[in-house]
Amino acid sequence: MCTLQQLNTPQYMLPPYSPLGKQWPLTADKVYLNHGSFGATPTAVLQAQSAYQLAMEAEAIVHFIDELPQLITTSKQALARYVHADANNIAFVPNTTTGINTILSGMPKQAGQHWLTTNHAYGACASAFKHYALLNGCAVNVANVPYPIQNEAQILQAIADAVTPQTTVALIDFITSATATIFPVAAIIKHLQSKNITVIIDAAHAPGMVDFSIENLAPDYLVANCHKWICSPKGSAFMYVAPQHQPHIYPLVISHYNDTAIGTAANWSNQHLWQGTKDYSAYLAVKDALDYLPTLVNGTWATVMAHNHHLVVQAANLIANTLGVALPTPVSMVGSICCIPMPNGAAPSHKFHSNTALKNTLFNKYNIEVMVTQFPAAPTQWLRISAQLYNSMAQYEYLTMCLQKIIG
Repeated sequence: MCTLQQLNTPQYMLPPYSPLGKQWPLTADKVYLNHGSFGATPTAVLQAQSAYQLAMEAEAIVHFIDELPQLITTSKQALARYVHADANNIAFVPNTTTGINTILSGMPKQAGQHWLTTNHAYGACASAFKHYALLNGCAVNVANVPYPIQNEAQILQAIADAVTPQTTVALIDFITSATATIFPVAAIIKHLQSKNITVIIDAAHAPGMVDFSIENLAPDYLVANCHKWICSPKGSAFMYVAPQHQPHIYPLVISHYNDTAIGTAANWSNQHLWQGTKDYSAYLAVKDALDYLPTLVNGTWATVMAHNHHLVVQAANLIANTLGVALPTPVSMVGSICCIPMPNGAAPSHKFHSNTALKNTLFNKYNIEVMVTQFPAAPTQWLRISAQLYNSMAQYEYLTMCLQKIIG
C-alpha cells in the first residue's frame, strides 16, 4: 500500500481488495467503497442469473409458460424464510422505489388528512410520497429528526411530536440512506399503529445488513431491495403487504395471473408475478444469492452481517480519529454503512447521487468510489463509507491518507 508521501508521486499502487474480492467482478483500478448505493453481485450469482437467461432464450415458451411461475415462487419462498414472512404476503418488484409507488397508488382516498414522513427519507420515495399525498388531497408533515443523533429516543420523540389527530399514513426508513442510521422501527411501528396510523417501512438497506423479522415487526407495508446487501442482481426487490391491505394494492401493470388461485391466500401475490414479457432472472437469482454469500465465510448470514458491521465501524473510527472528528451516531445504530463529518462543500448542480467537489477529487485523483452526502443541505456534508466482504482495511487506510491530503 502507498504511504502519504507516495501520494505526491504520479503513480502508486492501489490497496488490494480482501481475499474474497476475487469472488466479485470488481474493477481493479478503483477502490470501491460504495456498496450501499447499488450493491455488487458476485460472479457466481451472475453466472446463476446467466443460466436462467440462457434457458429463457433456448426455449422461451417453456421458460415463460411452464417454468417461470414455479421458479419465481421457489425464489420468493426462500426470501420469505429469510425475512420471516408468509410467502403469500410478499411479491417481487424491480426496486424499492417501484414497491413504494405500488403501495401508495393503492392508498384509499383520504382528502384532508395528513401523511407523515421524516427529513431523513430517501429522495425518490419522499418524492413519491408527496406526489400521491397531493393526488389524495392530503398534507405531508415532516418530522425533523436531528443529526447527529445521540440515541433512539430522539428519533421516537421527533416522530411522535409530528403526529397530528389527522395523521393516517406514515413512511419511515428502516436504515436511512443519506445519514446511514438504523431507526428503531419496531418501537416506531408500535407507537404509530397505536394511533391508528398505517405504517410503510422503507427497508431498502435492511436485508443482508441487519437481522429482522417481518412477522415480529408487523408493519402494514414494507419494501426492501435484495440487490444491495443480499447481493442479488440489479432489479430485485420485494414488497410486503399485510393481508388486511392486500385487497386494494394492485400491480402498477395489470396483466396475466390475476385470476390464479382466486379465493386463496396465494392470489394477491400471484397478481404481481407477471407484468409482461421481460427478463425475470434477477428475481430468480435472489435464492442463489441468499444461498451463496454465507458460504464465503463458512458461516451464516449472521456471520456476514457481523463481519461487515465490524469492518465499517473500524474504518469509520480510523477516519474520525485521524481527522479529529466525532461519529454522528452511536455504534449501536450503525449497520454496514457509516457517515463521517467532512468540511463544508458547495452544492452540486444536481441532486441524485450528486458529485460534490470532494467526491470528484476522491474519484478522479485517487480512484476511490465513495459517497459524499449533504444533509440536511449544502454546505454540510458527510462521507458515507460501506463495508462488504470484498473490502479490506487497507482500502480504508488508503482513503484516510487521501482525505488527509485533501483536507490538510
